[in-house]
Amino acid sequence: MSLREDCLPIHERILPIAARLVPAARRPEWRREWQAEFWQLRHRDGKRKTNPKEALSLSHGLLADAAWLRVDWVRVSAQGSASGCLWVLAVYCLLCAVVELVFVGSWHSFARTLAGHFTGGFVFVAVPGVFASIATYPLRPLRCDEKDLPHASRLSARLLSRVSARTRWNLFLSAKIGLTLALVFLFSMVTCLPIRAAIGTRADWLELLMWAVLVTTGLRWALLNQEQRCQRCLRTLSQPIRVGPPSRNFLDWSGTELACADGHGLLHVAEMQGSWCWYDKWVELDASFQGFFTA
Repeated sequence: MSLREDCLPIHERILPIAARLVPAARRPEWRREWQAEFWQLRHRDGKRKTNPKEALSLSHGLLADAAWLRVDWVRVSAQGSASGCLWVLAVYCLLCAVVELVFVGSWHSFARTLAGHFTGGFVFVAVPGVFASIATYPLRPLRCDEKDLPHASRLSARLLSRVSARTRWNLFLSAKIGLTLALVFLFSMVTCLPIRAAIGTRADWLELLMWAVLVTTGLRWALLNQEQRCQRCLRTLSQPIRVGPPSRNFLDWSGTELACADGHGLLHVAEMQGSWCWYDKWVELDASFQGFFTA
């Protein structure tokens, strides 16, 4: 470290370290603001030095500000994202498993209890439920026809790998359904803990009823949630806009348009079948439109 750097106050030496915590997009502006603040302190009333108490206070504020920006960036990035959805489901599953483990008292009893209830009843409810939900719920096409797109969007659609997009879409849906079923199973086990302790094996009938209701609700949520996501980044769509006057389907288009926050595309949802389109239609946008949404 040079002599010039040794003479710097502690808060100015911490600035490059704290800047690494700030998201890259906001880092230059954040650093200029703090440098301007330090310059004002050095030249305020002809003062050249900052007392140690003030320097520690500035260092604390510097690190706290950088850390808060990083935490807020992580929160906003995870909100509505595919990874955030899977992490939330996994954390809830872990919490339910911990409660069940604490109640039974040992790993051996915990594994035996879960295996017995899973093979003894849950699998007979979950397998038909998954089959019926996927077979009866009409999933929209992963991409609209290229004839519905302008030339630039058609070129962009060709560059994107349809196989890769469909694989990511199906993998995320499979993982979400799997975690949802695991959460339903573990949550029902935890909920029925006091009932099992009170009436014993007769609580199995209540568990079967609870599994049937929760499996149906959970699978319905997983499929509806999947339909409200961007096909490219798998983030939840937002910014719903009403299109056309309501209940005037004969002469006007009527429905709702949702947009990806990153400008990847639009989802057209008709108020009723045929009032706008015959199914929920995904329209891919050209990369030049992304600036309007991210702003």
